[in-house]
Amino acid sequence: MTIAVDFDGVIHAYSRGWHDGSIYDPPIPGALDGLRTLMDQDAVFIHTTRDVSQVASWLLAHGFSVRVGHDGPFWNERGRLLVTNQKMAATAYLDDRAVRFTDWDQALADLIPKQARP
Repeated sequence: MTIAVDFDGVIHAYSRGWHDGSIYDPPIPGALDGLRTLMDQDAVFIHTTRDVSQVASWLLAHGFSVRVGHDGPFWNERGRLLVTNQKMAATAYLDDRAVRFTDWDQALADLIPKQARP
């Protein structure tokens, strides 16, 4: 399996939002151990809208083996994190801003307040 993990809000606490573009917070409690646990079982990539080199450097400083840049549609290497700004194939996506899609009625109910719908 391949697991995609969002960076901001899932690994990096992101308490001030984008702020000045820096990675200013420590990791979310449990994030680094959680990543290592996932990496023991599956291939894991980090997806981000940030500069991937910036995120890779942060992860390297926290003891991870990291790769930046990958040409294929799949990431299946265990033990090393890929950092990318591309949405790649994954068995699951771990993201703090996700809405789980089951059908359009539920998606609209989750995204648009009832009073704002036509």
